[in-house]
Amino acid sequence: MPSDVEMKKYAKNLPAIYRDIVAAFPEIEPNRRAGDGLAFQTFAAHFANTHRGHSLGDVREACIRMADNGFFEIKNVIFVYPTDLGEQLIAAVTDRPIPTHARVPELPMRTW
Repeated sequence: MPSDVEMKKYAKNLPAIYRDIVAAFPEIEPNRRAGDGLAFQTFAAHFANTHRGHSLGDVREACIRMADNGFFEIKNVIFVYPTDLGEQLIAAVTDRPIPTHARVPELPMRTW
């Protein structure tokens, strides 16, 4: 894994569509956990609502390129999940820490 400094430098040089996609994860779901995914259509709707102008086709192509480079994993043809490397890039772009998985308390054991 790259250092935080290396990742920040890489993030700074990303073209806008890639930065926008990465930043969209916490914008769309502020309480997301590491590894939580979004659909291509969710990104496109978000960009339409925020007037960023990235089409569904452009989002899909950019996400595929990021998946080819190890930042995302694409599942079921439409869902984009950040890898550990992707989570590190999200943190570098957004200046937010990588979210943890432990938000929901354990369900108490049944007593019956």
